[in-house]
Formats: sequence, C-alpha cells, structure tokens
Amino acid sequence: MSEGKNRAQREQLGRDFRFVWLSILVSSSGDGMFVTAFPLLAAILTRDPVLIAGITISTRLPWLLFSIFTGAIADRMDRRKLMIGADVVRMVIVGALGASILLDAVAIWQLYVCAFLLGICETLHVNAAQAFIPAIVRQDQLLPANARFASAQIVSTQFIGPPLGVAMFNAAHALPFVADAITFAGSAGLIASIPDEHAVEKPTTKFRDDVLDGLRYLRDHKALRRLTEILAFVNFFYFAAISLLVLYNDDILGGNRLTFTALSVSAAVGTVISRFFIQRLVDSRGTTTTMVISMWLWAIATTVMALTSNSSIAIASNAVLGIGTGLWLSLNTTLRQQLTPSRMLGRMNAASRTVSWGIVPFGAAFGGISARFLGLRGPFILSAISMVGCAIIGRRLLRPVDIAVNEMQQSQSA
Repeated sequence: MSEGKNRAQREQLGRDFRFVWLSILVSSSGDGMFVTAFPLLAAILTRDPVLIAGITISTRLPWLLFSIFTGAIADRMDRRKLMIGADVVRMVIVGALGASILLDAVAIWQLYVCAFLLGICETLHVNAAQAFIPAIVRQDQLLPANARFASAQIVSTQFIGPPLGVAMFNAAHALPFVADAITFAGSAGLIASIPDEHAVEKPTTKFRDDVLDGLRYLRDHKALRRLTEILAFVNFFYFAAISLLVLYNDDILGGNRLTFTALSVSAAVGTVISRFFIQRLVDSRGTTTTMVISMWLWAIATTVMALTSNSSIAIASNAVLGIGTGLWLSLNTTLRQQLTPSRMLGRMNAASRTVSWGIVPFGAAFGGISARFLGLRGPFILSAISMVGCAIIGRRLLRPVDIAVNEMQQSQSA
C-alpha cells in the first residue's frame, strides 16, 4: 500500500518535478563529498579554530551580500536557465580547486575564495529553484514536494556524499572535488532537459525597485518576518558550533574520519525519517505545533551534544537534530511559497535568506572566537542554551504564523 501511494504521489508531482528532484540528488551528492573533504583539507592546512570557522564564514557570507540581488534576478529572468548557469559556474570553480590540489599548489586562502564563489552561485541556484517549484507543482502538492526535495538534498549531501568524500579524499585529496565538478555538470544537463516553458514575465520595473519590494514584503508580512527572525537566531548559534564540527570530532569525541562521516550521516537519516511522518503530524497536530516540536528536538539534541564526550551518543543526538531540521525546512519552505505571490517568490525568498543565512558568518566567527576563550565545548554549550530558550517560548514566537495559517485555511475552504 505504501509503495503504491508513493508511486501515485510521484506521478502527481509530474515529470518536470522528477527531473529537478534528480538534479538536486546528483549535485547534492557531489556537495556531500565536498562537505566532508573541504574541512578535512582545511584541517591539514591549519588547526586554528578561527581559520577553520573562516571556511563557513566564506561560504555563507554571500547570503548576506548577494542573496537579495540574486533573488531579484530570479524574478526577472528564466529560473530554469539561471539554475543551469549556476551549476556550470560551480563546476568550473570546483574543478579548478581540484586542479590546484593535484598540482600541490593549494593554500588556505584559496579555500576561502572557492567557498565564497560557490556561495554566490548557491544563492542564485537556491533562489531560482525555490521560486521554480510552485511553477511545476500544484499548490496542494507543495508540502510533499518540498519534503521530497529536503530529504533528497540532505540524504545526498550528508548520507551518500560524505562516505564517498572521505573514501575519495583518502585515495587522493583532489578526487572528491573533481567528482563534485562532474555532478554539477550532470545536474545542469538534467535541468536542461526540462521543457523551456517556465520563463517569468518580462520585467516592467527597475531592478532596484524589485530588490526593495522584496525587503518591504518581508518586513510587512508578520508571519514571514517571524519565521525569518526565528531561523536567523537559530542559525547564528547553530553555526557557531557546527562550523567547528571537525575539531569537535577530533578533540572532544576523540573520533576519526569515520566518526566525522557518521555525524553527517546520522543527521541525514533523521531528515529522511521526518519525511515519512511530517504530513500525518501536520494533519493531526497542526503546522505551528509541528514547528514547536522541531524546536524541542533541536533543544534536546544540542544539549546532549554539548555535554557528551561519547561519539555514539553524539551521533544519535545528531540524528534527532536531523529530524527537527527536516520538519522545519519542509514547513518553512512550504509556508513561504504559500504566503507569497508567485511574482514575488524569488525576491521574498532572497530577502528571508539574506537575514536568516546572512547571519551565519557572524555565528561562525562568534563560534571560533568563543572557542578560543571558552574552550572548544563553549560554542556547543551556548548553542544548546539558545535552542532550549527558543523552544520554551516557541508557541508564543509562532503566534503570527498560526494566525496566517488559519486565515489561509479559511480562505481556501470559503
């Protein structure tokens, strides 16, 4: 019965969705190789926690500097072609890094440059993709579609890719980066196979006005603004800790590359698990209650990780963290798509991510500095305290979201 239901759901989502989903699966698998190989390469070049955290800063800083602009671009140009172009440029960047490693000419500053350029391309690709999904999926299929996207992306990034990345890195340091370049090429080819029928209308407004409209829409929409505020707060303290995960694994857990991979894999497993019950949970408990549950899962997981020195317990806790992340990501993305007009999707997504992801470099810098003064466990303790506090007042924080969801449901039933 379950297999037949899943098959029917895939058919309802359509061919275009399957091609985009497959492209995400392919490119994210390459990213998973990159995600594990990148910090391993950085740890060879330096053991300074601030310099290690600088990798995360370089990756996420483009969300602060460029996301609002790439979001406006996604509302003015063919989103399909933008996704293809972003994949091709990322293929070139990662391929060049692989060549530098082969020539034994790589330095820490090159990792920063590579991470920064990849981050710029990521803002364009993500803003275009999230605005593209409602064009190829019915409104009543957005939640299962986003859940499938989130699970595919995280499974491939954290489950399929990391073991391959570690194995390839052990075989040859350049190999996971070359493989990632190949996956970007494959992703671009899959997106290119989708019929060219989803272009946006020709813009009649100025680019500057589009950028400002996205910021104003987010500012004036209480529910979307609150979701962005919560995610910005959570991301700041989460990345203060997670940017030092490679050192946490080595120095606190006493782990090796296998346990480092297991930490990523366990989070992916949790995210996949969430996909199979998120719809039932929303149907029985409601959207905002499900989001509060995700906050408590984050709180429990980060608290255990901050206190434990046992690798098995840390890995299990990261799986719980992954369940919370899977619930939140699917619902947060779906709500943004449902509450935003199609013509504004790129700009609104960009405005939201400028705040919620733009805060990440500051969180990573805070984590690196606090680790110097408080010890490596310090950022993880601060992350746990913030998550617990957020969960305690979660229902109050989500009150504007609850009101917006109820109004939307009433309008749909009218």
